[in-house]
Amino acid sequence: MVAHTTGSARTSAVHHSAVQYKGRDIRGIRPRLTTANTMLGSSFGPRSSVTSDGTMELVVATPAAAPELWDRYVDGAWSSYSRHGVTRALDIDEVASGATTTLFYVVLDSSGDMLGGVRAQGPYTLIEQSHVLVEWENSPGLDVVAGQLRTRLPYGIVEMKSAWVGKGSPGREVSALLARTALPTIELTGSRYLFASAADHVLRQWESSGGRIDVDVPAAAYPSEQYRTRLMWWDRETFSREAQPAVWEDMVRDAHALCGPLESSAVA
Repeated sequence: MVAHTTGSARTSAVHHSAVQYKGRDIRGIRPRLTTANTMLGSSFGPRSSVTSDGTMELVVATPAAAPELWDRYVDGAWSSYSRHGVTRALDIDEVASGATTTLFYVVLDSSGDMLGGVRAQGPYTLIEQSHVLVEWENSPGLDVVAGQLRTRLPYGIVEMKSAWVGKGSPGREVSALLARTALPTIELTGSRYLFASAADHVLRQWESSGGRIDVDVPAAAYPSEQYRTRLMWWDRETFSREAQPAVWEDMVRDAHALCGPLESSAVA
């Protein structure tokens, strides 16, 4: 089990264990753009919340604060994306460096095995930091996506990236638990908007947490013509009403464990 502790020393976001990944030297990797500073620093976590039935644990941390968990998360993401033949969408060098990751979450079972994870980027300072512009660059709707990012940028936008569920894991349950990270991410980053891009069937599962697929944006053929990627938004001002009531109760409980006291409009 992971202790409910936080660190205080500020360390580099790129930790030593990310220097070599699968035999590739990534010390020279430089993120496209850096993200805005948050109240978290680089040494937040790990903190955890156990599901009501005690079968799974949701853990949040920064890469620098939990390097061993981060390495396991990156390995799991690489394995999952490789298994589905979509490693192009992962951008493994940048991900493994940890430099563009504000927070990451992992799901552990009662034995400590990792079942899945997701990471957060942001709050962004420029819309060009978002990977969705790459995803829609050859598909209809790019102008709409860019306009939405630009309009919401002043209020704080955070992108959820690199979600994965391990082979043999209880996929629907793990995916539902990862969807519940919306509230703690908004709380910890002080942002109003959260967004993610994924296949339609994945996002439909995440609607339980109050996110809504953007019907104004056509599906993108990304990472290949075989896929249809959609865009989903969560809004701090509305997603408590959009979420399923039972899921929202779990989200608030998780957020108390992961963030501490909640005083924002998201839980009003």
